[in-house]
Amino acid sequence: MTEQLEADVVVLGTGPGGMAAVAEAAAQGASVVAVEALDHIGGNCVWSTGYLAFVNSAMQAEQGITDDEDTFVRDAAHMVELARDSFGVVWDEDLVRLFARESAETYRLLTERGVRFSRFIPRPAQHTIDRMAAVEDTWMFQRAFQPDFEQPSVTTLFGTTAQRLRTDADGRVVGVLAERRDAEGGATPVEVRARTGVVLATGGYQSNHLLRQRYMPEHLARGPYLGVDTCRGDGHLMGSAVGGDLVNMTFVPPLVIVSSSLVEDAIAVNEAGERFHDEAGPYEDRVAALLAQPGRRGWYVFDAEVTEEKAALIAQMPRPGVSAGSLPELAGLIGVPAEALERTVAGWNDFLAGPATVDPAFGRVVLPPRRRTAARAPFSAVPMVVGVNFCAGGFRVTQSMQVIDVFGDPVPGLYAAGDCVGGLNPVSDLGGIHISGGFTLGRVAGRSAARGVANTRRRASVQGAHLPSMVDTKLALVHLAGA
Repeated sequence: MTEQLEADVVVLGTGPGGMAAVAEAAAQGASVVAVEALDHIGGNCVWSTGYLAFVNSAMQAEQGITDDEDTFVRDAAHMVELARDSFGVVWDEDLVRLFARESAETYRLLTERGVRFSRFIPRPAQHTIDRMAAVEDTWMFQRAFQPDFEQPSVTTLFGTTAQRLRTDADGRVVGVLAERRDAEGGATPVEVRARTGVVLATGGYQSNHLLRQRYMPEHLARGPYLGVDTCRGDGHLMGSAVGGDLVNMTFVPPLVIVSSSLVEDAIAVNEAGERFHDEAGPYEDRVAALLAQPGRRGWYVFDAEVTEEKAALIAQMPRPGVSAGSLPELAGLIGVPAEALERTVAGWNDFLAGPATVDPAFGRVVLPPRRRTAARAPFSAVPMVVGVNFCAGGFRVTQSMQVIDVFGDPVPGLYAAGDCVGGLNPVSDLGGIHISGGFTLGRVAGRSAARGVANTRRRASVQGAHLPSMVDTKLALVHLAGA
């Protein structure tokens, strides 16, 4: 028999967007049911590097850094222009501005909850001002929001996969059909009804190769991905089934799969045993540099201290690495000249031991914490592999995070957050946008869902109304054909 539950708000997924939506909806006095496919809250963010961008934050002010909304938008627009040659891009400047205005509050709320940020990560080619901060421990995110899920007004269904949205006769989203797994491998159908709103926060679609194949060349669609395997695009599929307008679905940029935290402590070498690029530079530059190498081969190299400290991140790499008691021995294992590898590591260590802040070889500015050198055996090397990590595709939404349908009208009762939102993520190559955007706009979505915010007036109330709907696009094509 189908298990029946009911609440004011139903939140699908408990990554950054879902955690923030649950917390805010509960703070508004709403009862909440959270549906989570994994056995814990946190989603991808607890397994990530943990870089978050904030605009005009207290952390910036403490270090004398001046930032503002317009500066952030200029940086974001620059990234969008760079992406237009590779992807179809629909970005929502008003949504980007909303994130910029609200992100400082996100920083305040996270730090009040005990999340600690250690330092800014410089990325001058993307962020013209230091605004991307590194969290000390990504599991702080889970611990920060765990109390919200322990409130009497919040029920969490772990090991439960949402399958279809329920709508009433007027097309309003009123709940979700799901399936909960039990310890014996069986499954129980669950129906959760929502009195005021449903929030889609199920993450991206990078782990769904078949869905990616609809939007990417097949050789890229079948490539590896970084992250949890529940980022299957469930929210994208359910929302589109009730008319939600998906944009930027082709925007799945290839990258060299590696945690940014691991890159801080690594150098990359080619078959000649030499460095060949800025390992921490823009993602697209890393891909181009690797593909330009003989055999398209490269390895990340680091020492025992990094191996011990970042074992969990190393374990996520798509191919296993090798270790050896000395650099010459490591060179033999990966097939590069021993003298060249020793010379390369020694040159990197000499740079780190000196006063220079910019790598003279490739302009790298993201350096190991405390400028620690790669000096302690055993040494390790992990193959560099091109795959995907981030997806930019998601739904058009209003300022209240209500999903917009293909006719340009808001979908009653349906909201989105995190990687289910398409208008912000095209600027994610800035760095720090996915997690911070999830927390920031998830808060808006939870508040709106709890209040039952309804934008029913077409066009005038639609955030980013200057963007064409699917129907507008079809009519334009018909008009051109007739001309």
